[in-house]
Amino acid sequence: MRENIKILYDIPVTMRDGTVLYCDVYRPDNEKKYPAIVNRTPYLKDNINPLSGYMHAHKLAARGYNVVIQDVRGSANSEGILDPSGHQDEDGFDTIEAIAAMEWCDGNVGMMGESYHGFSQLAAARAQPPHLKAICPFQTSWTKFPAVYGFGIFSPVLFFWIYGRAFDNEKYHPVLSEETKRVMKKYLKDSEEQLRFRPLKDMPAACMDEIPMLSFQRELLENITSIDYLKEIGRTEGFEQVQVPAFELTGWNDFLRDETIYNYVQFKKRGGNERVRKGGRLIVGPWQHGDVLSDSLLGQYFGEEAGGDAIDISGKIADWYDFWIKGKDSEFMSGNPVHLFVMGINQWRTEKDWPVPDTCYKKMYLHSEGHSNTMKGDGRLSWDRPGDESEDCYTYDPDNPVPSEIKSTKEYPYAAVTQDQRVNENRDDVLVYTTEPLNGELEIIGPVEAYIYASSSAADTDYVCKLIDVWEDGTAFCLMKKLVRARYRNGRKEELLEPGKIYEYRIPVGNTAIVLKKGHALRMEITSSLFPDADCNLNTGGRAGYEVAGKKAEQKIFHCEEYPSCIVLPVGKNVSK
Repeated sequence: MRENIKILYDIPVTMRDGTVLYCDVYRPDNEKKYPAIVNRTPYLKDNINPLSGYMHAHKLAARGYNVVIQDVRGSANSEGILDPSGHQDEDGFDTIEAIAAMEWCDGNVGMMGESYHGFSQLAAARAQPPHLKAICPFQTSWTKFPAVYGFGIFSPVLFFWIYGRAFDNEKYHPVLSEETKRVMKKYLKDSEEQLRFRPLKDMPAACMDEIPMLSFQRELLENITSIDYLKEIGRTEGFEQVQVPAFELTGWNDFLRDETIYNYVQFKKRGGNERVRKGGRLIVGPWQHGDVLSDSLLGQYFGEEAGGDAIDISGKIADWYDFWIKGKDSEFMSGNPVHLFVMGINQWRTEKDWPVPDTCYKKMYLHSEGHSNTMKGDGRLSWDRPGDESEDCYTYDPDNPVPSEIKSTKEYPYAAVTQDQRVNENRDDVLVYTTEPLNGELEIIGPVEAYIYASSSAADTDYVCKLIDVWEDGTAFCLMKKLVRARYRNGRKEELLEPGKIYEYRIPVGNTAIVLKKGHALRMEITSSLFPDADCNLNTGGRAGYEVAGKKAEQKIFHCEEYPSCIVLPVGKNVSK
């Protein structure tokens, strides 16, 4: 029988420095003590989110939990200044311990939430609060804000997020002048002009002193390659410090998919104890980033079992905490730990691990007669190793970068929905390699890696690889993409290029689970920019964000007997020839 729910509003929690943060609590309508599940949010605790998406605070409360939604430091009525990264370890620790001592809590605390909420859990767990029992860090990473695409790569779109939080907070504490708000709206409207500003460090949209949060964006750019700084703001890994098990969730179309899966794998390898290393769970659906786990996305319907509500994600969160806090077993906790949605055939399957044990990896090679530019070129993908073939060439101009988000055109009016890559594939600076239409099904389940042999006329440059499912009608649906900055091709040590020298780049393009149907084709793109999600490499070898002018780079991609560029696919037993 479902219990009635009551809500406790604006419960104060005091941090170690005296700052007071406020929480709303959804709980059974009685006087008993229950465990707590904490969500720390910068997106306002009193909006609809706690009752929507996968969270369903009322449903979790009905399962016998206090669901605590806290406005983080500097959000809504919580005191202090919102910092996209700082104070997470300390505030997380203090919040967990304060909630555990509340009169309505039985002393056991868990956490849940995606993205920012997920990082806040990782940080809190690293701080090891004694009353924290388990976490659910969905769709997240340790390093989200410093570098979505890799070490040393800056994402200039951060000011969008900061503006959003500043406008949110105006509803509670109006502090911005009308002129400041007018200018902010102008910068948002003219965002592309701002993102192209050079030097990037002086972008006017990020240099408004009236918005204290913007100092984080400037400091981050200044220290984007400083490990000491990243440690100081908590943006470095801490798997070994975490003492509580983690339930991970992401989607194949989530921009933090690979980081979330990486977390699951690394907790198994490096977690702070056996519970962490052996107790985790991973769910990957067909979803995009966010708390609404829809059964439809990018012009595709994945079936009635694809949505988060259909597979009862909130129920699985409750099963997770029933196990770790209340000692109750369930089918979710007793079965295989990895739950995967396989696109193409639209089926769920469970596995013992990720990557799936006994996966077969096979190389698919790049081919052309030296003219793979655009989708109308002669670039091909096949299982055959290349022989004597000419390299492909293109010019990367940082003043004309390839966009990371496809915009609608008259020819492709739904490009923004489907992310149909054909708009980009009409560009001469995009190399396109495509298989023949498949004679049968091709199963790809696991991590995909590219081995690319390339030379550049520049001392530093970028390379972007994309893997694409080409439908029978020609729609080119992007499965994954990855950018690598050449100077950090071997890790965090800076190594500039010798212009004209051929280097091998091992690029972890991403993870997927899909069965390509007969008649589909597999495509690989190579280019040198992913703007504005990643800052444009100016090809000079200079300091990112501090230079005014860039220069063009002449890029060559090699695929021959000596330099066999390829993509390594995790394929099933039935490999289409």
